[in-house]
Amino acid sequence: MSKFFHPFEPNMTKLYWEGYTSPRMEYFGSGIPGVEFGSGFLVAIKHGFMDIPHIHDGADNFFLFCGTHLDRLWDDEFEVDLFMGDSAQHMEMYKITKPTLVRIPAGVWHCPVYYKNCGDGINNFMWYKGNSTGRVYPKVDENGEPGIFYEKDNWVHPCKLDPERHCVYCGKCFNQTEEYVNEYMKPFFEGMSNEHKYADCIVELKPDYHTLGDGVASPRAVVKHSDMPYLLDREFSFNAIVKPCTLGGGEAPVCNGHEAEFIWFSGADAADPWNSFDAELEMQVGEDPEHMETVVIDKPGIVTIAPGQWRGAITAKRVGKPVFLQPWYMSGKDRYRLTQKEADGKKVCVFDDASTITEPTQSDELYMFLKK
Repeated sequence: MSKFFHPFEPNMTKLYWEGYTSPRMEYFGSGIPGVEFGSGFLVAIKHGFMDIPHIHDGADNFFLFCGTHLDRLWDDEFEVDLFMGDSAQHMEMYKITKPTLVRIPAGVWHCPVYYKNCGDGINNFMWYKGNSTGRVYPKVDENGEPGIFYEKDNWVHPCKLDPERHCVYCGKCFNQTEEYVNEYMKPFFEGMSNEHKYADCIVELKPDYHTLGDGVASPRAVVKHSDMPYLLDREFSFNAIVKPCTLGGGEAPVCNGHEAEFIWFSGADAADPWNSFDAELEMQVGEDPEHMETVVIDKPGIVTIAPGQWRGAITAKRVGKPVFLQPWYMSGKDRYRLTQKEADGKKVCVFDDASTITEPTQSDELYMFLKK
């Protein structure tokens, strides 16, 4: 197994969470010193809600909502009511029916996330930016006065079904019947604020009609720093490979220099991302252009490329079912790239940035080296 490729391990922690698919596909912990990366699928398949009102004490919380068919993002029908605001009792509600990125600033009340209409399933990518050591919840004291309760991440709860054990959030005690869900959500709608103070934290993704060729479904989605210039800490795109092709073919290996890359490969059905994977791909990765290895992707997993490492083309040799391909970059900084060329009989590294690349290649577009 290549050191660059990390197969996804099924996460069974949501096995008993009523209304969600299991196992969960996720990857947290980059394995690259100084680089934090984490994301994963959380797929709701039943009318209900996620979580109770809370605040993260030192971290921004990001959600990206979409349907489960990652090869046709704009075909899925779903409806989410997201609550966030300055008061746990009077939050703003934002209705989401298209692929949408949400940023919850640290210190802002949020949740429940109300899955009003799941359609074929609602996929929620989640990640955090910053350092958080716990959550803040609302509470009412013995005199009926509102207050808050701070719970650290290592807080120990007794299990509701077996008080002798610690709660591990297994979900066995969850029971979101239609009646319970409707009754729980009622006060949030009744106390809803219409201020829309946080409207800029909601960004609907736009279809991107690319020029990558017919091997990649179009439109796709591209999430750039410029979409949320003061909010977003990373960039990524949604691509679905639908037939054998080579992305970046005919080009010399490139190096991002200062930027780490994480390239996600899975089945394009987020509700069943392991069983919907049926393909074989190859990718060239190495410490330098003279020492490249062929990484074989024949199961869902993630390719990690540290700053300073090199990578070449992605070749989809066999595509039995659409493959979800998602490159991630961990900052919105202007990127540069290095290529190796020969000058006067010597191999030299050539530096390019957004101002010097005047004829973008297919690889430039795929990996978003250029700002659009």
